[in-house]
Amino acid sequence: MGMKTLIKATVLLALTGLVSACSGDRLIIDKNWVPKRMVGYITQLEPGYYGSKLTRVVYANGKEMKADLVELQFIGQLAARDKPPYNIFAGRRCHECESNLSIYIHSPGDGRLKKNTKRYRYPGRVYSHVNGSLVEESRAFFGDCLAGRGASTVVWFVRSRLDRPNWVETVEVVETLGGSLELSEIEAPVPPIDGTLKLVEEKRCREIPKRLMSTEP
Repeated sequence: MGMKTLIKATVLLALTGLVSACSGDRLIIDKNWVPKRMVGYITQLEPGYYGSKLTRVVYANGKEMKADLVELQFIGQLAARDKPPYNIFAGRRCHECESNLSIYIHSPGDGRLKKNTKRYRYPGRVYSHVNGSLVEESRAFFGDCLAGRGASTVVWFVRSRLDRPNWVETVEVVETLGGSLELSEIEAPVPPIDGTLKLVEEKRCREIPKRLMSTEP
């Protein structure tokens, strides 16, 4: 088995059941906007001709949203103003292609989840598809996860040497500002991860399961 096949086959924690969307989950903003089921389907261009594989998301309130992504998995929610909460998804841009699993943050109030929606790194270890060397490792959390930030954030602790000669540590933060999202990056000195892990223990914050990946060609 080659390095690339091994990486794709290895999952540190199963993606299924990332979040228990029950009424007792403190990190669920609005259970009416939790996906009840996500169904893959193939578009029909005309009789006998079929197009892309997509996903139909059906929420607990019965409303639906189409997503131009595949292997969609629900992770959690962030609060939004004057529209349904942002749902955090993991997904791919295409079926059986070289696109890595990514994080998408999208409110159903913004309509269809399109393929060109901004994607964020999925946490875990990333190995070079050329020589198999480790080029990045990261951990990601959502909720109230970083001191001095709001209670609806996604935070990545990243150590990377992608496109760099040396390892560099950064912290990336996506937070909701009313009806929009804002991405910021904290470089040296980066806040220690210990404070975030303490918030995880207090159940105010939750870690997104990591996985092993290779760089995209």
